[in-house]
Amino acid sequence: MSKHSLPACKRSLCAAKTPIAMAIATLCSLAPALAIAQQDAKDNVEHIVITSEQMVSPSVVVTDPKQPRQPLPANDAADFLKTIPGFNVIRKGGVSGDPTFRSMASSRLTIMSDDSLVLGGCNSRMDPPTAYITPHNYDVIRVIKGPQSVLYLPAQATVLFERENYRLTDTTLRGQLGMTWARFGRLDTELDVTAGTTAGYARVTANQAQGNDYKDGDGKAINSQYQRWSYQTELAWTPTDDTSVIVSFGRSDGEAAYADRSMDGSLFDRTSKGLKVRHDDLTSWLKRIELSVTDTYVDHVMDNYSLRDFTPSMMMPNPSAMNPDRDTQTYRLTGELSWAPAWLAVVGLDASDNQHSNRMSMNQSMMPYQAKPRLPDADFAQQGLFVEVTYQPNAALRWHAGLRQDRWQTEDLRAMLMKTMQQKVANPTFGATRDERLHSGFVRAEVQQQAHTLYMGLGHAERFPDYWELIGKARGSETSASAFFTDIERTDQLDLGWLYRSGQLNAELALYFGAIDNFILLEQQSMMGPETVRNIDAQIWGGEASLGYQWTEQLHLQATLAVSRGSNITDARDLAQQAPTELRFAADYEWHDWRLGALWRLVDGQDRFAPKQGTIVGLDSTATAGFGVLSINAQRQLSQGWTLHLGIDNLLDKTYQEHLSRQASAIPGYVASERVNEPGRVAWARATYSF
Repeated sequence: MSKHSLPACKRSLCAAKTPIAMAIATLCSLAPALAIAQQDAKDNVEHIVITSEQMVSPSVVVTDPKQPRQPLPANDAADFLKTIPGFNVIRKGGVSGDPTFRSMASSRLTIMSDDSLVLGGCNSRMDPPTAYITPHNYDVIRVIKGPQSVLYLPAQATVLFERENYRLTDTTLRGQLGMTWARFGRLDTELDVTAGTTAGYARVTANQAQGNDYKDGDGKAINSQYQRWSYQTELAWTPTDDTSVIVSFGRSDGEAAYADRSMDGSLFDRTSKGLKVRHDDLTSWLKRIELSVTDTYVDHVMDNYSLRDFTPSMMMPNPSAMNPDRDTQTYRLTGELSWAPAWLAVVGLDASDNQHSNRMSMNQSMMPYQAKPRLPDADFAQQGLFVEVTYQPNAALRWHAGLRQDRWQTEDLRAMLMKTMQQKVANPTFGATRDERLHSGFVRAEVQQQAHTLYMGLGHAERFPDYWELIGKARGSETSASAFFTDIERTDQLDLGWLYRSGQLNAELALYFGAIDNFILLEQQSMMGPETVRNIDAQIWGGEASLGYQWTEQLHLQATLAVSRGSNITDARDLAQQAPTELRFAADYEWHDWRLGALWRLVDGQDRFAPKQGTIVGLDSTATAGFGVLSINAQRQLSQGWTLHLGIDNLLDKTYQEHLSRQASAIPGYVASERVNEPGRVAWARATYSF
């Protein structure tokens, strides 16, 4: 197998006879007939290459994932989120990076897919939740900044990937077909088709993607090849405008090479089943009641032989593999109440249960992992109650407030702790359980005066340590070989900002100041063993600013700024894993039938770091230099329904590294560097057909 080309996938992900490829081929063959149905489609949809996002309301960003973006995101949700100011991605390869918002990562971000909590399985974060989400399969993405809502688990940001639920007004067949080509062998195809009547509908969304190893600006190949596919089927019964029952089934899989570790991901198998029931206007005061139930199973394999030439090492002298899995059930029941015009309340409960197990082989040839039993290592259960109220006494003033209580239960099922490949120790917390009650809440005031909106919110969020902090990689605490009793993290944060919308000028400012008690920090004590998990006190502050101006009827200019800072109060040093200051300039110009655009991204150098400290997604190592990256794009409406988008990312072919990036691993056949380098110049084209 060549190390610099796409491997022959044993599951034939890219074969012409895969279900997705056959569906796309069928849809293409029907294109002339489908053109007739375009009269029922939206005629004046404006296609724009997105280079940034604005808040639609205080602390909330809403975006359309089906629109093309620059820089061109990878086929997963993390790379998509990096186009929103405040987000960064910790690169590991071509896909499956870990997203951060305001320098916060892991379970400090709540990731939801259609009201379902998304969790990965790998104890080394090879498959973060966003690795299982294909943005093109959704209708809208919402980001709630800061602890400014209690409708979901408390977090520094809540990211909601949502599909719209609606009743068709007539017999309908509509959808979108898209294809993206890019340098380094990238090819994405996706479809979204809905067919039905007023009584109900069927919807299928599907996606298939592949990419070879990319090269940095110096022409050095990065171990980053990948293949992915996914589909989601929804069957909806809509007997009235007020009632809907939706049954869904989804499946995805893939494989991905990694530049930051000694193993690759050869299986990312995810199966999801869901039921959602909604009924509106039950009484004069009960406006909506909604129930959702989902079950998700993740089966993941990482090994050192499928996607790279196996090379014996002292740590791994034989072909080795690890096969973790996780089964997650989530439940959610909400009701919307409005007993007076000025009042609206959302009350509800949610719950989740997940069971994690693992099996592995240090000699796959002689003792394959498939023949070994799965060993459970942890069970988690959560139940939450919440109420969120909006009060608007007049057109100029709006109040929001909410309270939430969560109960967390977990059990440590590990009899032994594997500290290194050669060292196992007895687990001092084997069989131990935890039963904790957490409280969160917020209050926010919004004042609107003509074109100005001012807001200020104070939030308190209590976060239970996640699987990776308590169980993953057999990490220990400062006083024990196990980190199972790591304390709860508590955040008190002030969010305030300003939005301005008037004619040619749009502006926004979002600031935050937070104090975090018992911040969960990881610290590397030795090169061979796992990190130590500590609780410290920390402070964070920063924000995002945006300014957009319609200079002429043809020319639009925009600038965005993102700043995040953190201090480790306990150790009197900088807080680890802090993103550097980032400034973006974007321009959009209409020229005849074309819309031309450019994005100039400027990132400051980062000398605020804490060597060997960090979080479960990465540790600090050294300072990094600043960089600037220029990208350009163009688009044209070819005909009714057909749109073409073109672009070049990193136009000047610069070699650079993000500060929040994993350290590169020494992989035979590749040139190692301090961090995983970003892609060099990437030319791309995207064609979409809507009907």
